[in-house]
Amino acid sequence: MLLELALALILTKIMDEIFIRKKLPPVVGEILIGILFSLASFLLPPTMHFAEHEFSLNLDINHPAFDFFADMGILSLLFLSGMETNLEDFRKSEKGALLTGFFGVLITFLFGFLFSLYLLNFDIRAATAFGTIYTATSVGVTARTMMDMGILHTRVGNTILAAAVVDDIFGIVLVTVVLSSGEIIEVVIGIALFFLALYLVSRYRLIERMMDWADEFLHIPFGMTSIAFGIMLLLAYFAQASRIAPITGAYFAGLLIGQSRHSKKITMPIRTISSAIFIPIFFVKVGILVDFELISYFNLLLLAVIPLAFMGKVVGCGLGAKLGGMSARESLFVGIGMAPEMEVALVIATLAYSSGVFGMEMGTAIIATTIIYVIVSSILTPIILKKLHEKPDFDLPSIPA
Repeated sequence: MLLELALALILTKIMDEIFIRKKLPPVVGEILIGILFSLASFLLPPTMHFAEHEFSLNLDINHPAFDFFADMGILSLLFLSGMETNLEDFRKSEKGALLTGFFGVLITFLFGFLFSLYLLNFDIRAATAFGTIYTATSVGVTARTMMDMGILHTRVGNTILAAAVVDDIFGIVLVTVVLSSGEIIEVVIGIALFFLALYLVSRYRLIERMMDWADEFLHIPFGMTSIAFGIMLLLAYFAQASRIAPITGAYFAGLLIGQSRHSKKITMPIRTISSAIFIPIFFVKVGILVDFELISYFNLLLLAVIPLAFMGKVVGCGLGAKLGGMSARESLFVGIGMAPEMEVALVIATLAYSSGVFGMEMGTAIIATTIIYVIVSSILTPIILKKLHEKPDFDLPSIPA
């Protein structure tokens, strides 16, 4: 277990550096390390003999400790996503963001749901999970592209950033429903109680008061960071106790802490420890789930979801932007800019698989397909946006200061 963790941490950081230099998403490199681990486990013999000595070649990639680090990676990732959610962007473009995010999630979900229900013969729960995977937008690639083109602070750029907030929240709610366990009535009661408790915590600023107390009372290094991490785990636990996904609690813990006056003090330490240790292990685990013993069962029809999901985002988000008052050109730009997917899509696919929503063969194939979509959308989106922006009659209005 120690060897596997050591190799995973060292190799992911080397791969991160390589991918960043090539201007590719580093998360893809981390997943690739996991795929290589899975391939090595599949191809290499358990032991090797050399000079009358026996050496173990078996990578224990399914050790519970490895899974624990990966689980902490999921929670840390959603916690950070919540902390870094910029509600100011949302407030600046409220109507356009709501419509863009809502229709982007709705159309993409329907495309995936109907595709899997009628062409892959999934049951309702599996089809709902499948549709949910492709609703999650990651605008990191788009934001960097717009920044390079000098158009991040236009009406279009602001709408994309704000719609990503809506997108995340809708996606988390969908995941909450899909991964809930128990009878329908228990699930509904659990979700209602959790969000009621969340409302009360927010309404009476309980977390902010706890952070105020920690700031005044604790003078040890990183004391507030530990308190914040503990709050995240508490809300994740309460979510789990309410029969909904722990990541829901982690995300909303981040959202609440991120709006407090202490967020700047604790965001960097949490990002450091999460990005250095936990999150890379999670993405290695995603790659490991690509099981080469089951890959021969890959359903090629699944590949059709890649253009379908891309088109769902373009049509849905573009329609929402148009209804929000944008021109056809601006709406197209928004739709394409909302197409990339990254961490949250992989989290949903992985959790749905590990929760038993998909069978082993189909789960492996869906994770592999999601990885392909992440790579394709991350590469294609900047190219298309740059080509669109280069058109002489294409102009993006600025937003008010």
